Amino acid sequence: MSSRHIAFLFIAFLSLVILVFFFIGSQPVKIPKRTASQNTTTLSEPTVTFVNPTKGAKDAQITIVEFADFQCGACKDLQVTLDAVLKAYPDDVRIVWKDLPNDSIHKEAIPAAIAAHCADRQGKFWEYHDMLFNRQTILSTGQYDQIAQDLKLDMDRFAACTQAKDTLPIVQRDEEEGIALKIVATPVLYIGKQTIVGAASFLELQQIIDELLKPAL
Repeated sequence: MSSRHIAFLFIAFLSLVILVFFFIGSQPVKIPKRTASQNTTTLSEPTVTFVNPTKGAKDAQITIVEFADFQCGACKDLQVTLDAVLKAYPDDVRIVWKDLPNDSIHKEAIPAAIAAHCADRQGKFWEYHDMLFNRQTILSTGQYDQIAQDLKLDMDRFAACTQAKDTLPIVQRDEEEGIALKIVATPVLYIGKQTIVGAASFLELQQIIDELLKPAL
């Protein structure tokens, strides 16, 4: 076999491996079965309160609630789509973030969520959120501090918040809600009466949003 054919086969094999890894990374991450506390009730739709970070139009007609995990590959992919949605519908859509960290396989998911909400206390949740996803493969205590420095946060306040895990109750509250909603994988989107599991495409969300924006007959 000529060296040219060998090179071609190698490139084809490498391309296949990359495609497989991309496919695996884009799949929703299953969450292990969790036991709800005695106070947890079954819910049919998520709640939104003042502690949940939001972006988009404040008086938006459509709210998209996202349950996600900062170490979930499909969750990272979804952010690009959601940013595109907000650009396409700046006056009609808002995004609400809720944490559902899968700490059985993502050891940094909860620390990352705590850090993001500590940044939220200084008005920088979404900037911190974006940088967590950009550095998803290298998340660590050092990275949380570095991101805070890059965003010019008050480091004393940030360190005190993360070290005391002041924002852990917010994360736990979202987890309890995820259990009550019987979520089995991340990411999950709630939009209108629909629930979408996995990294939805822009076209998929566009069709739902356009249908919801149609005037009632």
